[in-house]
Amino acid sequence: MKKIINCLVLIISVLATLNTQAQELMKYQEPKEYTLPPKLIPTPRKYWVSLPKDYDQTTVSYPIIFLFDGDETFLRNSILATTDYLTNFLEMPPCIIVGVIQRNRVLDFGPLYAVKNNPSSGKVNGDKFFDFLKQELLPELTKNFRTQNFKIGIGHSLGGLFLTHSFTKDPEFFNGIIAISPALELQRDSILFADLKSTLRSNIHNKTFFCWGSGTEGINEVAFKPGSVALGKLFAQNPNPRFTYNYVDLPGKNHNTTPLFTIPEALAFIFKDWNMNVWFKDIFAGKIDPDLAMASRQKLIKDSYGFDIDPVEVQIQDAIGNEYMTLKKYDKAQLHFEKAIQVSPNQHDLYSDLGLAMEKLKNYKDALANLKTGFSKLDKTDKDYPDRSELYQKDIKRIEALFTP
Repeated sequence: MKKIINCLVLIISVLATLNTQAQELMKYQEPKEYTLPPKLIPTPRKYWVSLPKDYDQTTVSYPIIFLFDGDETFLRNSILATTDYLTNFLEMPPCIIVGVIQRNRVLDFGPLYAVKNNPSSGKVNGDKFFDFLKQELLPELTKNFRTQNFKIGIGHSLGGLFLTHSFTKDPEFFNGIIAISPALELQRDSILFADLKSTLRSNIHNKTFFCWGSGTEGINEVAFKPGSVALGKLFAQNPNPRFTYNYVDLPGKNHNTTPLFTIPEALAFIFKDWNMNVWFKDIFAGKIDPDLAMASRQKLIKDSYGFDIDPVEVQIQDAIGNEYMTLKKYDKAQLHFEKAIQVSPNQHDLYSDLGLAMEKLKNYKDALANLKTGFSKLDKTDKDYPDRSELYQKDIKRIEALFTP
């Protein structure tokens, strides 16, 4: 994990100096900006959305990551680079990333008890902003995009305070909370600590992941560190079977650098049960039957994340199909390739895999039909089109030689 974090820190440090618009992501689309008209909060609210790159090619639904302070370039680049890297290397599933733009951080994030003396607190405060998320922004996202009911909130400083407070208001809303250097003050936030204890002693239905980090350098970290330490003690003293937590202690880091180190470790912590690498390793090492492994995985991610269908279902089905090809169980391989095509009907290579399985089963007619379908779905603008086209034509000619209508 340390190797991954060090690599991510380097990537994000470079990206922080670049314009995000010029950034080329491996697994995500360029963010698009949207606006919600005023309703619960008397100002329009802007947000941006970055979808998985193959969103339009699949039929699956995706978890949502909410990044607060989404207008902060450094945080925006950090989350895009981190999720892109971890998604590409199967450390986490592809997600729908939503960057929320703040109008007034103190009011947006401040619990009512902390901002009640502000003359505008009756119109905007952390409680009202949380209601805006639940009643306006989330319904808008679920209406326009294919979303899973698994939501992660990422907030820095006051954003971390807001997320901690939100957990006490509705522990079922965020499945994962990443509070980076949360602006916790022991005296001011005594109400929050009491509410946290009550919430942890209640019946939490969904499995909830809470990860927070803090450094030691600078005036902010010195002020907030005692709150982070107290948070850890409170969690340890009030265990809940559906609540799991992880503290990222960052000695020597300051308030502005803690996001670099907290975000990748927190996401890896949340998705440790999802991580595909260990699962693939056991299958490809022949330690477990692929279908048994898949059934076990489906049960695990349903319990941990509520996923009915894994966001990378197509990769899983295709990988199992190819493993059955290696085992020369071509009939089982065919079934998994067909399931992969149901999830991603426009992915050309799935038809090629299915065609090869059917060729092995001597079903040359259907093998030929699938190869021709895959060929038709090639992207002619892709730089690899000439090479892929040539391979398809060779395979089609080979099957035509075997098949006489």
